[in-house]
Amino acid sequence: MELEAQLKDSLNLPFELRPYQWEGIQFLVQSEGALLADEMGLGKTVQVAVSLEILWHKQQLYRSLVVVPASLKLNWETELRRWAPSLSVQRIRGSTADRRTYYLLPINVLIVSYEEIRLDMMNISNEIDFDVVVLDEAQRIKNPHSKSSLSCRVIKRKRSWALTGTPVENKLNDLISLFRFVKIGVLHQGLSRGEIHSQMRPHFLRRCKRDVLKDLPPIIDQEIPIELQGKQQDAYLRAWDCRREGLEISTDGFSSTNLFSIITRLKQVCNYDKESGESAKLNVLIDFLDVQTADDDKVIVFSQYVDTLNWLALQIEGIPLEIYHGGLTQLEREEILNRFRNDPGPRCLFISLRAGGVGLNIQEASTVVLFDRWWNPALENQAIQRAHRFGRKRPLHVIRFIVSDTIEERISDILTEKQELFENYIETATNADKSWFSRELLEQILEISELL
Repeated sequence: MELEAQLKDSLNLPFELRPYQWEGIQFLVQSEGALLADEMGLGKTVQVAVSLEILWHKQQLYRSLVVVPASLKLNWETELRRWAPSLSVQRIRGSTADRRTYYLLPINVLIVSYEEIRLDMMNISNEIDFDVVVLDEAQRIKNPHSKSSLSCRVIKRKRSWALTGTPVENKLNDLISLFRFVKIGVLHQGLSRGEIHSQMRPHFLRRCKRDVLKDLPPIIDQEIPIELQGKQQDAYLRAWDCRREGLEISTDGFSSTNLFSIITRLKQVCNYDKESGESAKLNVLIDFLDVQTADDDKVIVFSQYVDTLNWLALQIEGIPLEIYHGGLTQLEREEILNRFRNDPGPRCLFISLRAGGVGLNIQEASTVVLFDRWWNPALENQAIQRAHRFGRKRPLHVIRFIVSDTIEERISDILTEKQELFENYIETATNADKSWFSRELLEQILEISELL
């Protein structure tokens, strides 16, 4: 790489970068509008930090803004100080008045959360401007009409960089919305797939682990079919038979909110029956944890329901376990993660899927168990990739629990079909929230037509 040859000796980097990372740095430094969509675990943060350092040395950066999920502000500050030591770095914090002052300070890199941008930027955007604005986890602006998306787009800036491993989470509009920040006018509705690839190619870069990390151990996927029995099966059948109750019919059909409520109730019964305490999934999980005996046997169990994780924790004995969820303080989260990373196994960590989808590096895990399926396979993949990162010495075992002959099986089939959208527009360009599912698909899952 030309950029690598010119700067490798002059930059004070703590570790040697890989060739693909230098390629990403060159892409960013040369771009006014850039979407870096590397798969999770390939070091997008490092590439941005070094790029900002280079721009500072080239006298092309004086003030920049990095917008991140609130839980990642400290991590970004740490990485910037490590990889861009020439830059002054400050997290924005405090009251509205305090934050307003921060925006005006002559600091090279300001770090702010999406929540703070949403509150601040519409009122002060005319007063400030930046050489670079970086959006991390940029899928946060996938809705072009959301206040977060609007607030990010009104920031005055010379360069617009967006980072996300999942530029298409739900539909093609996600990608179009991202480009309204990155480079407005590049993408719009009505373009063919080939036209989309051609239009965004100068502003888009994505690499996958399988292509650039040949020595990274593979992911071993295993889907375990599970059958309900006894009182849990009876509870599921009762809930299925009663799914017509509570449905509200509007002029254009059943309410999507009602449909989601019914599906959620059925999914939770697939996890465990609250009345009898029976759980076929729990039995399989206990059998699996019983054979984890080595010091490096460290298991992460993901569920979208914190109540399920709390209930599971009361049922499992014989292995140290902790629960990580969004209700914990940042200090509590760090203490839990440090114990999981550093204390010898066997250990088990229960994580709510939404809390564990971003901001974690837990490559110490030997196994990831998806206790239930999330609506969005992109979010599931984000969670898995938190363990499939640099530093792994052995394959990552990923286990998915699927209850046969239930809506879990139907949802799994639909998610497989939806994955094709990501592959068509992202993986071939150089991979839910509830909007993955139209009301028609929800009715199909619940076999609503039988009730009419």
